[in-house]
Amino acid sequence: MATWVSTLEHLEAARDAKPLTDVLPLLDRMVQSYGQVTVAALLGADRSTISLWVRRKRRISNEFSARILDVYAVLARVHRVYNPTVAARWLVGHDPHLGGARPIDVLATGGTSMVIDALEEIEAGAFA
Repeated sequence: MATWVSTLEHLEAARDAKPLTDVLPLLDRMVQSYGQVTVAALLGADRSTISLWVRRKRRISNEFSARILDVYAVLARVHRVYNPTVAARWLVGHDPHLGGARPIDVLATGGTSMVIDALEEIEAGAFA
């Protein structure tokens, strides 16, 4: 991935930071794409909790907000690299770029960085 340099020297405070901190739109997109049962499994949450979040009946904790951000980032990236069928297989398959680990497990234990790096290597045509 090409590096970029920001030319920003001064940043004013956000006029409205709420849209930047609200993960519900991301959760809604994941549920629309995969359904509540799968999203619950991806996030390590109960299906009933996902339902409460989607219906705006329960507040999402900081821990789950971070998980939603991480999972969404990986899902968005993997679907830019692979078609939906291959993306699904890749997420639960064993990848040599990750030392043979499953990307979904690496995401859960180590965050997005290693998984995104693996996807960038794959996209660049690297063979492990």
